[in-house]
Parts: sequence; structure tokens; C-alpha cells
Amino acid sequence: MKKWLFLMAFAAVVSTVGAKDKVVETSGKQPKWIYAVEKEYLIVSAESESLEEAKSKCMVTIKKQILASVAENVEAQASLNTFEQEKNGQYDMMQTYASMVETKSAKIPFLCEVSISKAEDFYWEKIKNKKVYRYRYHLKYPFGKFDLARMVDAFQSGEDAINNQLKDFAADDFSSYTSVEQMTARIQALRLFKATLLEEDKRLEQVERIERVYGEYIRSIQLSLVSIDREEVVFVPTFRGKELTMKAQPKMKSNCLTNMQFTNRGTQCVVAYDSTDCAESEKNYIDISFNIGGNKVKNRFTVK
Repeated sequence: MKKWLFLMAFAAVVSTVGAKDKVVETSGKQPKWIYAVEKEYLIVSAESESLEEAKSKCMVTIKKQILASVAENVEAQASLNTFEQEKNGQYDMMQTYASMVETKSAKIPFLCEVSISKAEDFYWEKIKNKKVYRYRYHLKYPFGKFDLARMVDAFQSGEDAINNQLKDFAADDFSSYTSVEQMTARIQALRLFKATLLEEDKRLEQVERIERVYGEYIRSIQLSLVSIDREEVVFVPTFRGKELTMKAQPKMKSNCLTNMQFTNRGTQCVVAYDSTDCAESEKNYIDISFNIGGNKVKNRFTVK
């Protein structure tokens, strides 16, 4: 596919050492596979001022070629799919991965297994041109149709898992939860999921939107009054009119109440206190607030 041609980064090589280049050192006898094309193998070359850098450049080229092959295969499969539009996200991720190969290839999931240790053979030469020394590194890396199929499957399985999780988070409206703790656990699960995504992943925008929606859900929790007198206030957390249990400890503040103590009675939350210092002629109150998943839920109850 033309749009993936920019990914193909085959090393530019020549079949013989230039007239001005003098080979001053080698890793051994030059193998026959250099500059050749062999089925089930990727054969690349790279030059640099240091041997390690030349080797690294070879590995980058290998990863680019593998990425291009996976991308082309994914696109070919998508073109046969009636729901091709749903595959656009995979193209986006392939383009994202393409921009990362040289700098962050270790973070690309299905390329993690691509390692110099799996190369079948290598050969290097130390070359002198005038007074400048360089290294030319050659690498023979096994990569056949079964390797490609496995990586395509790994890519698609990983993308499907992420997208399915994202859909699940987006569809969750907290309506099935019976406790505030279930809500906070869901928020934490979303944040952990977010941490697994690459910072270049466009789906982060959707995750952040879901985070904001979850925050709105939490902030819509009401602390609904059941009863209040000179000894205690009883209230229940409610979400869309449904009572919730809650074990979180609140912050409490009052203009006159002392010795405030919080306890739970099933779905009911109880704050007992001493109102001795509260004058009946004053507007006495108790402010109760909870920090739930980084969101504040609060209410002010008037003590008569």
C-alpha cells in the first residue's frame, strides 16, 4: 500500500567497498548473505562512527521493515472487512508507532520481542577513508510469514483489548453500583488503564473525557438528610435517587459543635456531636465533605 511506503527504511548499501574506502579490520570471513535477498530473512546494513551505533541503526531498520509489513498486512485485511471504518484507529496507531520506532521502539508492544539476540548472523568491517574511521555493520534477521502472522495477531489482539476496555469504560454510567467504593474503584481502574497507554495514543483524549464524566457522576452524589437534632445528624449518600453505602471518612466543620464523631449504620451515615456550645438564637451548622476519587462531595446541615 502506497501510504505505508514511507515506513520502508531499507538500508542503502553498495555491493563493493568504494575505491577510497580501505577495510582495516573485520569480524571474520565475509559471509555470502551480505547484500543478498533471502526468503524468510531481513538483511540490512548500516554505517556509523562506532560499532554499537551501527548495530543499533541496523536494529532500527529491522523494526521499521517489520512495522511496515505488519501495517501493510493489517490494511490488506481491513480492506476485506465490511466494517472497514472501524479499523481507522488501527491505522492511526500504526502511524503513531512509525514515528516512535527510532526513539521509543521498546514501548511498541508487538516489537518488544525484536532483539539483536535473535539475529541469526552478523558481520562488520572497520573502514578507513583518508583519516576517518567508520564501521559498517551487516545483520541477518529471521522474519518469515509465520513471524509476520504472529505479530499481526499480537497487534490486532492488543488493539482489540484496548478498544473493548475503552468502550466498557465509556458505557459505564455507575447506575449498577450500590456503594461509593465501587465508584472509586472504577475511577482507579480507569486511571490504571490510562497509565498503560502511550502518551502519543490519540485514545488518551477519550479516556480524559471519560474521566471528566466520572468526576461529574461523583460530584452529583447527594448527602441527603434523614434526620437532625441536638445530638446527631443522619444522612445517606444518594446517586440519582438511589441510596449508596459509603465507608469514607468525612471532614467535618461547625461553628459551635464539638466532639464530632462519624459512624455508619448500613446505608446511613451518622455524625454524633456535642451541641452544648450552640446558642439557639444562632444559625448553627455542620459542614460535612468527602473527597471521593479526587472529587469533593459536601453538604451543610443546620442544627436547630
